[in-house]
Amino acid sequence: MNNSLVTRAGLSLGASAAALLIAAVIFDRFSISFFSFPIVVVIFTLVGLAAKPVATAILERSAQQASWAIGLLGTWLTLLVTDLVSDGLQIEGIFTWVMSTVIVWLGLLAADVVTEQVAKQ
Repeated sequence: MNNSLVTRAGLSLGASAAALLIAAVIFDRFSISFFSFPIVVVIFTLVGLAAKPVATAILERSAQQASWAIGLLGTWLTLLVTDLVSDGLQIEGIFTWVMSTVIVWLGLLAADVVTEQVAKQ
């Protein structure tokens, strides 16, 4: 397996874990079961990695200005799928859904910047 691919996968898992933990700490109605946490992180990361090429293809056909909206939508869909597939993640209430989506998206955006810098080296 390519060393860069392993590094990117590790960074993606770490970024997902950190972003989900931050959302869980900030919002009372966003919870992740302790024992399910690794499974939730893996599901969230895999769904996000699978959705990224689709979002990129849509972005290439859309205006550059829409990239943030597509990122937010992708993050929300990834959280939704993870919530539906895993018993370990619970998100309740519109405010919690909206704000946790923004926070997780910002965390993943920051991780993408770091990942791109690592990949260039």
